[in-house]
Amino acid sequence: MPSRKKAMGKAKKAAKEEAAAATQAKAGTNNDHQSPPRPTLTSRGVDNVLRGIESMKPCITHGFRLELLPTMRICGVFIDAFTEAYRISLQMESNVITALNAASAVCNKPMFGPVWNDVAKMEYVKAYYVTKGVKYILDEGRDDMAHNFAVFANYFEQTIGVANKTQPEVIPAKLAELLNGDMNTLVKYFRQHIPCNCLDEKYKEVKSITKLGFCCYSECPIPNRTVERKKMLYCTQCRVANYCSRECQVAHWPDHKDGCLKYMEKKAKLPI
Repeated sequence: MPSRKKAMGKAKKAAKEEAAAATQAKAGTNNDHQSPPRPTLTSRGVDNVLRGIESMKPCITHGFRLELLPTMRICGVFIDAFTEAYRISLQMESNVITALNAASAVCNKPMFGPVWNDVAKMEYVKAYYVTKGVKYILDEGRDDMAHNFAVFANYFEQTIGVANKTQPEVIPAKLAELLNGDMNTLVKYFRQHIPCNCLDEKYKEVKSITKLGFCCYSECPIPNRTVERKKMLYCTQCRVANYCSRECQVAHWPDHKDGCLKYMEKKAKLPI
């Protein structure tokens, strides 16, 4: 027969077990309405979670900061004037660089000085063209317009680079590739310039498309002057003029020579 001491010990143990079971059952009932505890995340994991949350929200601006619009009113007027001037010029002149220069000349007015002379405002203009181009791809399927808005965005991106002295001048070859290039190049450009992941699925669709380059020789015999980019040649001095063949490179040299030398002189004066 067990002693009185042992019997009391067993009773206390049973009481503790019963209390623990009751506590666990109560916790289980409360947790029916609560999310399970989150695992500890690395900094990269936190970024991925936040990115996932953002992707669930309807993305309208693709990084364009609408809240800054009241302080950037002049940018809206500038964008309207530049876009319309480009459109009119392109109707009369097929050369995109000529059209961009004409649009810049039209907007070279004292009222637009605060835009040209303020990198923050130039960034705002570029961001508008990026957002508009992304929306043309996603919302309307207007790839033709997306090409034009990629050109606008890159033109101001390069203009900012010139102002910041990170490049000697605007490089026409980059603009030509965005205007006449493939969807792989186009989507990749926009995807690299937005903070959201709205173009991730589209990029998966087009990343297998062969990337095309644009021959700088105006008399190039190849249709649209486009050729597989990895097969192209480039000027060994400036490294910004691309060609589909040695023949086009040699034929273009008399026209390219002066511009090439001036580009190299400007590049040599850069602080980098």
